[in-house]
Amino acid sequence: MNTLEAFRTSSSPRICPGCGDTTDSVFYRLLHNNGESFIYRCQSCTLEFLRPLVLLDVEERKMESVDGAVELFESNLLRTLHKRLIINPEIAKARQLLGKKDFRMLDIGCGTGLISQIWAESGAIVTGLEPSPKRAAIARQRGLDVLSCYAEELKPDQKFDLIVIRHVVEHFEHPQKILRELIPQLTNNGLLLIVVPNIYCIGRKIFGTNWTWVLPWHCSFFNPKALRILLISCGYNVSKLYQTPSPLWYPQSFTRRFPRIGRALSTTPLSMLFFAPLIALGYLTGRSDNITVFARPQKKS
Repeated sequence: MNTLEAFRTSSSPRICPGCGDTTDSVFYRLLHNNGESFIYRCQSCTLEFLRPLVLLDVEERKMESVDGAVELFESNLLRTLHKRLIINPEIAKARQLLGKKDFRMLDIGCGTGLISQIWAESGAIVTGLEPSPKRAAIARQRGLDVLSCYAEELKPDQKFDLIVIRHVVEHFEHPQKILRELIPQLTNNGLLLIVVPNIYCIGRKIFGTNWTWVLPWHCSFFNPKALRILLISCGYNVSKLYQTPSPLWYPQSFTRRFPRIGRALSTTPLSMLFFAPLIALGYLTGRSDNITVFARPQKKS
């Protein structure tokens, strides 16, 4: 069982995977079956990252679940709200920045294809990438073309107008390396779209170590500044960066903090209304739950 605790101290220096600087500032300790790991905070770019990794093999990073948040709890209400409030604005922004309606898109970590299908129905020519056989099979049943590999194994034999990496970058041990390797796979006017959890969100502020850190699968924890610095260091210019709210991080966090009350709250769209004030507070204070960014490769001089 993983246990996260506050542990502010100095430890062996580590190289930040976001900007490459060295830091020894430790703010949390993770106790797990193999011993202990620490969450460092880079004093230069403010990225927080887990070292040493708990999941050492890339195969261990594979997440096979096909229920719960992966499919938005089979809720038509949640799916409709997510499509109208989150995905449709993404599609509109992508078309605006690309200057065309139809485009070739690679969705890295497409999961069961729930979101990829919305992009495909809007006119995008979508190729998914998903290492989980269970999730990839469901995506193919939705009519999507899916590559069964990891981002690290992607071969640059195709070019795309848009590459989407939704809730995947936080799993990478070396995000700089992978983001740089994606540049040759973008067309001349191509876009990169990244969505990651916002570790500076109001939920993390309130729940602290009880927040849904998704340990040990997540090993990089971003805020807007850290994500922007990472992209610039990898050779991108940020075209648009904004935050979006999400109720999906709250039920598990609340149950950890208040076990007796939390168990009585089932994870349904109706029960998620319980967290609406917190979600609204995060949005209004600029500390929402996810970060979305559109970026382009920097022009070579």
